[in-house]
Amino acid sequence: MKSSRSWGDGMAVLIVAGLDTGGGAGLKADIETVSALGGHPLPVLTAVTYQNPSEVRGYHTLPPEAVREQIKAVKEGFEIRTVKIGMIGSGEIAEVIEKETKGLLRVFDPVIASSTGAKLVDSAESIKALIPGSIVTPNVAEAEALSGLKISSVDDMKKASQTIVEELGAKAAVLKGGHLRYTDVLYWEGEFYEFSGKKTEGFTHGTGCVFSSALATFLTKDLELPEAVKRAKRFVEGSIRFSKAEAKSVNPLWELQRDAYRWKAREELEGAVKELVNLGERLNPHIPEVGTNFALATPFNEAFAVKGRIVRYGETVRPVGPVEIKASDHLRRALLKMREFYPEVRAVLNLRYSEELVEKARKLGLAVSFYDRREEPEEVKRAEKGTMEWGIESAVKRAEKRPDLIYHLGDWGKEPMVLLFGRSAKEVVERVGLLLG
Repeated sequence: MKSSRSWGDGMAVLIVAGLDTGGGAGLKADIETVSALGGHPLPVLTAVTYQNPSEVRGYHTLPPEAVREQIKAVKEGFEIRTVKIGMIGSGEIAEVIEKETKGLLRVFDPVIASSTGAKLVDSAESIKALIPGSIVTPNVAEAEALSGLKISSVDDMKKASQTIVEELGAKAAVLKGGHLRYTDVLYWEGEFYEFSGKKTEGFTHGTGCVFSSALATFLTKDLELPEAVKRAKRFVEGSIRFSKAEAKSVNPLWELQRDAYRWKAREELEGAVKELVNLGERLNPHIPEVGTNFALATPFNEAFAVKGRIVRYGETVRPVGPVEIKASDHLRRALLKMREFYPEVRAVLNLRYSEELVEKARKLGLAVSFYDRREEPEEVKRAEKGTMEWGIESAVKRAEKRPDLIYHLGDWGKEPMVLLFGRSAKEVVERVGLLLG
């Protein structure tokens, strides 16, 4: 079935879940997910946890009557087709939810324990009370607890999902494989569907909440279940890749924030490149044979640079192409490696090495460091990539504080080079101007 609804038609999604005081999962993640995907979240609180990214210290469930009245209030004020259910806390609350959500399409994330192992429900039987008629989205540990089966392969995932549907009465089961080959399995209407994935670097706290909320939102848009699962999985992968370091959790707002950061970074770097070109004849002698490039990172560690680099043009300089994302692998890797040590560093530019330039940087009070490519380990040299990362790490460790300028004297077939770093593209251009006198 194809969707006849648009992203902006105010689709309401009922969310019944607990509060994560660490802000990484629970209602906050659910609200952000539904909102990011164009739906209108209707949050109903079941329990308050006492937690931070490292531990869950406990939780307090609301009185069942308070949960009932919350659900009744929003049902009477909104047209609701889909409900996402997360942490329930107790069997009494499960009974209330089951009764008040009859007739709605239920996506149930059967939260039994936190990722740190803290129990978040009074019993497995309370969880099972909400399974009949629901689309259930357990992880491996939850599926093992519900099905009674040990899961160590995709075939085991299929058996467990089938058990949850055929023995426990679920409408469908989406078993999330996590690190088990990064594969999810859906069992629905007698058929299995596999959704392969890939390893995604980033924080994973809150993935279950984001997946089930995304699935509920996509189903509200009339997508068929397999397509909704596929899209929800891809959305979660993005929320991990662009996860929040400060929250140590996934980031459901990643698409909106990524696009905004990309626009700002492109605009910032384009302006800085124009200022750099204005240095013209002064900059020309410092352009290396391989050309100069200028890279700027977003908070999500994507990097913009000049396509084709900045080259000598007569007695002046000019960019060969426009500012684009991923336009310089070399500088991107240097910048991202530096950001592992100093996240505040956002920009880097390369110049031709000269003793005079390095000495001028020292006189200006810039922190200078270097690496010697002759010290590069053989295993790094043999690798297809890695020299840049090794060099930056070596220079950072050699320096007493954050380096503003890192240089190397080259090696066989490798041109000596200077890398000038800054907290913004503007700061880098200002430093170039000072170095050129």
